[in-house]
Amino acid sequence: MALPERVFKEGIQAIIQEPGKFVDSPGERFDLLSTRVFVKTARIATAFAFKGPGKKGILRPPSMGRNGDQIQRLFHSEAELFLLQYWGQVDESVLEQMRVFATARSVYTGERVLYGVIDGRDSDRLVLAYPDAFKPQRSRKK
Repeated sequence: MALPERVFKEGIQAIIQEPGKFVDSPGERFDLLSTRVFVKTARIATAFAFKGPGKKGILRPPSMGRNGDQIQRLFHSEAELFLLQYWGQVDESVLEQMRVFATARSVYTGERVLYGVIDGRDSDRLVLAYPDAFKPQRSRKK
């Protein structure tokens, strides 16, 4: 049930009520940046990276960005929580790379750094839980 990256991103924006505009461009650090995500009862700056359904197979670091540096660029965002979404299986090496960057950032800043992956199963669960959020924007009522 993979959706286009734009539709999924707009769905996440609808769920967290983030009205900003985020245009895809080569070399970007993130696909979506928001301070409207809550962890427990606190707002937390969150950077999202979305891998659209055009990418097939198991997601590995070399498939992330032209130079395989998308995770590195994501962790250069002004955020405390870093989330990667992909419609399929995510290789352990991606999680390991995210852990390394989160640990390094935490040591450097002295702040807590959280990270996570929204894989295909989690993506499907979000779409099922929030069906109205994942309708294409032009048909979503404002």
